[in-house]
Amino acid sequence: MLLQMTKVYLKKFLALLLVCAFLFSLASQGVSAEDAADALRRKIEENQKKIEQLHDQQAAQSEIVDALKEQDNDYQRQLDALNAEVDGYSAKIDAKSAEIDKLEKDILSLEKEVDKINKDIENMNVEIEKTYDLLGERLRAMYMAGNTSEIEVLLTAGDFSEFLTRSELLRRVSKHDTDLVSGLKDEIKELDKKAEELEEKKVKIQEEKQKLDDEKYELTIARAEIQEKLDEVQKTADAIEAQRKANAKKLQDLVDMEEYYEKQNEEYANTIDALARQASQGSGTASGENFTNDSGFPVSGSGFICPLQYPGTYVSAGYGTYPSGRTGHTGTDYCVSGGTMGKNVRAIAGGTVILAKYQSNSYGNHIMIDHGNGITSLYAHASSLLVSVGQHVNQGDIIMLAGSTGNSTGAHVHLEIRINGNRVNPANYIVLP
Repeated sequence: MLLQMTKVYLKKFLALLLVCAFLFSLASQGVSAEDAADALRRKIEENQKKIEQLHDQQAAQSEIVDALKEQDNDYQRQLDALNAEVDGYSAKIDAKSAEIDKLEKDILSLEKEVDKINKDIENMNVEIEKTYDLLGERLRAMYMAGNTSEIEVLLTAGDFSEFLTRSELLRRVSKHDTDLVSGLKDEIKELDKKAEELEEKKVKIQEEKQKLDDEKYELTIARAEIQEKLDEVQKTADAIEAQRKANAKKLQDLVDMEEYYEKQNEEYANTIDALARQASQGSGTASGENFTNDSGFPVSGSGFICPLQYPGTYVSAGYGTYPSGRTGHTGTDYCVSGGTMGKNVRAIAGGTVILAKYQSNSYGNHIMIDHGNGITSLYAHASSLLVSVGQHVNQGDIIMLAGSTGNSTGAHVHLEIRINGNRVNPANYIVLP
């Protein structure tokens, strides 16, 4: 806050310093205050022309920037759509990859299971071979011994009980060998069947995996094509964005230049105000030949008339604050019910016109009148001006037609009253007709 106040005071000090230097220069050259004011007004008009040219350039540049921005937005929408499409393909590819990974794990598991079964079959075949070898040896022995071997085993028994026991043992040995071989064969047959089923399952899974691999490949190709298109659009969008930034920079340069001229005009206007204060100092009372009160219009106790003399004239915006609540209103705005455009605007008192010009970014067409005794009045936003600088006007004379030029949202008359260069509230000096 302190820094902001310091900047404000510094700005005022620099403006005052500029005014003092300018006045000193005038005094040393023997130039009158009125001539100096005219020279400054001409500078303001020259700057105003530059400002208007800058406005036109800004408008053209703004159109270029807006068009580029819209084009950039179009490409951005394309990029968003393409990115969404790429993301969609990526999601599908990721899903396919997850499915393929699962199938590969299933295939690996099946292969391990098949390997285990094959190993078990191999081990069982070894057992069968051993059993066959034992049976073969036994059969060869029995063949060499003939049928007497078993009979001898039975007949050499010590008693009948031992005979029966040996007979049962021979039967059991024979049955065990037969059952062992038969069981191993059945188990091998079951394992072969399971291995065959696993192989069939493995083949199906491999076929499914191949199908997924093909789909993933197609998705990858499609994503690559979209990505290539996206890269091209991105390249174009980047070029447009760079062009837009370059044009935006040009536009900002124009704005900065306009601000420079506006600031210069503000300094000139401050100098003019200082000259006005120097040239027209007084009591601030409405007296003398400029306040004859013979215009035939209602006159306030301060000696002024309303600039609009129509039934239904009203104040649309008061001094200091706009209807919206925004502050900084430097005068009072008057309108006429039923329409203000083109209505006659009259001098609130007699005096000399010291300013009659157009300013596009503020007052529009406006007039300033010096009424003497340190009193000046300013009328703004006219559709046309009917008097010129140096012309004397009487109270009630038509000086302009109401309009909406400059910084205005509708037809009205903006009135400012200054006493010794300081703005005052017009409501304290004006009565409605």
